[in-house]
Amino acid sequence: MAEPYHIPGLKKGYHLQPGEIFVTGEEMTISTVLGSCVAVCLYDPYKKIAGMNHVMLPKLPPGQMPSTRYGNVATFVLFDLMVEHGCNKGNLQVSVYGGANGLSKGAGPSSLSVMQVGEKNLEVTLKVLQKLNLKIRHQDTGGAIGRKIQFDSISGQVEANFLRRFDFTHELGEIY
Repeated sequence: MAEPYHIPGLKKGYHLQPGEIFVTGEEMTISTVLGSCVAVCLYDPYKKIAGMNHVMLPKLPPGQMPSTRYGNVATFVLFDLMVEHGCNKGNLQVSVYGGANGLSKGAGPSSLSVMQVGEKNLEVTLKVLQKLNLKIRHQDTGGAIGRKIQFDSISGQVEANFLRRFDFTHELGEIY
């Protein structure tokens, strides 16, 4: 995992990569870019602790080592880290973002499964949150366009903006 960055004159920040989880009690902005991936933001307003994950795929395949790339692992790990940092489950504010259904130029079963990854990521993530008995305060998910997420670790405010084509190709590389 990379270290948080600091640009003079701006708030300290951390850019979350796919499959990562980040929890902090420091003042900073946690950001990530989502297409079909899903991010869960957890915030304890009393402890001023914030955490985010970046789910890439829905379920860990049988026989593989656990990885936070998967929704059925990453959200449990994020919750456990928040509790380890002293957060009370009852105080956690939950927000969920992403899960866009990607557009594919191809046809056939493989492109259909690509288009459903966002939907499946979201479905698994929501089931885990339900199993943890965490109520979602805000949800901005689905659609066909990715999002850039910026999470303020002190206020708990999350800003989600739809990506423009330039943003998407700049962050993720040319895909067309």
